[in-house]
Amino acid sequence: MTKAAGALNIISGATHLLGAVFVLIFGWLGDGVFNILWYGMVGTPLTPLTQPLPQEVQGIVAIPVLILGLLAILGGIYSMKRRVWGLALAGSICGTLLTWFLGIPAIILTMVSKREFE
Repeated sequence: MTKAAGALNIISGATHLLGAVFVLIFGWLGDGVFNILWYGMVGTPLTPLTQPLPQEVQGIVAIPVLILGLLAILGGIYSMKRRVWGLALAGSICGTLLTWFLGIPAIILTMVSKREFE
């Protein structure tokens, strides 16, 4: 059960970590390259409700997602190694904040398998 919880945490953390890095790189390159790529590819007409986010807001949102993703990956690694139950549970909680449908089973599996940790 610990390996399944760890895998769920790593999947949740890695996908959001990559997404946050993408937003940080393309959002801060200047001229809103991320907005040009996103709205250009999606083809959404720009109305007052679909205006691109300012680059500062993209960074403010991406940094906490980056931190939560790193904590979820770290918790997943410790869950797979069956070490430091508290960190594994914290990683599962961070994974839940990122992707609830992966994080909730990870929390349940981590809590049920507490006795397997050293």
